[in-house]
Amino acid sequence: NDGIAAISAVVGYVVLLAILGVMAGVWGMEPVSIMGIKSMQTGVFGGILAGAIAATMFKRFYRTTLPPYLAFFSGKRSVPIVTALAAGFAGVALSAIWPPIQHGIDTFSHWAAVSNPRTAATVYGFVERLLIPFGLHHIWNVPFFFEMGAYTDAGGTVVHGDINRFFAGDPTAGILAGAFLFKMFGLPAAAIAMWHAASAQNRVAVGGIMISAALTSFLTGITEPIEFAFLFVAPVLYVVHALLAASCQFLANTLAMHMGFTFSQGGIDFLVFNVFGRFAQQWWLVLVLGPVYAVIYYVVFRLAIGWLDLKTPGREEVLVGVPGATAVGGPASTGSAAPSATTAGSDARARDLVLAFGGGDNIASLDACITRLRVAVRDPALIDERALTALGASGVMRVGKGVQAVFGPLSEHLKTNMEDYLRASGAAAGIVPAPAPAVRSPASAAAAASDPALRATAARLLAALGERANVRELEALAHTRLRIRLADPGRFDEAAAKRAGVAAVMRAAPGVLHLIVGEQAGPLAAAMQLA
Repeated sequence: NDGIAAISAVVGYVVLLAILGVMAGVWGMEPVSIMGIKSMQTGVFGGILAGAIAATMFKRFYRTTLPPYLAFFSGKRSVPIVTALAAGFAGVALSAIWPPIQHGIDTFSHWAAVSNPRTAATVYGFVERLLIPFGLHHIWNVPFFFEMGAYTDAGGTVVHGDINRFFAGDPTAGILAGAFLFKMFGLPAAAIAMWHAASAQNRVAVGGIMISAALTSFLTGITEPIEFAFLFVAPVLYVVHALLAASCQFLANTLAMHMGFTFSQGGIDFLVFNVFGRFAQQWWLVLVLGPVYAVIYYVVFRLAIGWLDLKTPGREEVLVGVPGATAVGGPASTGSAAPSATTAGSDARARDLVLAFGGGDNIASLDACITRLRVAVRDPALIDERALTALGASGVMRVGKGVQAVFGPLSEHLKTNMEDYLRASGAAAGIVPAPAPAVRSPASAAAAASDPALRATAARLLAALGERANVRELEALAHTRLRIRLADPGRFDEAAAKRAGVAAVMRAAPGVLHLIVGEQAGPLAAAMQLA
């Protein structure tokens, strides 16, 4: 999020275009005009390459120190310069390797847009769903969205890609209309099936989550909050979903449905660009076929969850993905305050998220896309996936030293809150803050002594830890967790701890546990000390 990086990308792209134009003459090729610059046609891939070069150069040179007589160009000012140089070399190399790649793209584009669009859309629909768990679907989307096919509009401008051609008036574009069927109807029905399949005591909480996810999918076409609710517990069911998505594309093209979108195939795009748009064909079939796919998805999911006993949200002992949820039969059932993985307010949730990623010292970089937090960490072993799911993540994926946590459309908001917390907290954002131990607080001791339910919870938790004699150190940290050092870690019963109300367990070091218990951390630690 740095302006110099953006400027460098623009500089790099302009230099890349210019060098490609020069090299086109060297190779005896006819250049085309792009932004008024004679160049080779590289489409969006040229922009992607320029952006990648700028990002690489920024990370490498933004702190560069030059001799005093060149000091003006030190630091970030050097980035556009080195980006321009790197883009120049890249342009020379690209001019040699791009023509055969462009020929392959042209061949694919003709096949997908003219020869066999139905097969192309079907393959696209299946593969795109399979790539979503890895976050690679954006790469797969590029040739279909922005490169496939060519159309010359009334002004003589040649446009490429299914999206651009549709809005330019190409009657053969809009072949990805099938996604409206499963995003607006199929997956929302699957969410309702998971809601109905939840256990009775969790149904209300799960209903709130699933209805929200269903509305998100229906209105905007963002499907990940629903898909990640069953992806990890039932991969086979996810493959079935991918096949159903492919069948939507096949059927839509068989029935000559041509529809456009900008963001995704949700209800907003359906209304704005198709119902009230100029170029859509057979859009009304969505209203006929959509309910049919809703029934198919509901029946498939409801039967699969029951027959295979899938632990979808609300069917597990600890309600996953519901901030504030507690174990069945835990403290909530005894009348005490329910432990929570989060505390009131965005600052508390940001703090708990930072700690779930291993603390501020463990976070190397923090970013977010539309539906995911993307965090690079220094030590992946410190990531607490259970804490992340307890904080509301519908899925967590690890890729090397990176982790992606799916929070849906809230991801960008959560990222901003985490950045604010990290800036404000400084060293206190580390994994082991060091306030005075809560067990020494008279207020905590008084609260512990006056609350029988809290003392009962403390007794159950001590039993799960292997009794009081097995606890060497005990203190409350960050208002929501207990830090405990055990003499014999093998005696710790994690399942019993969760039944006692622990939302998540983080193993910070050998024999050292962090137990997320919510706002009652201080009084609970005092009650355990008094037991």
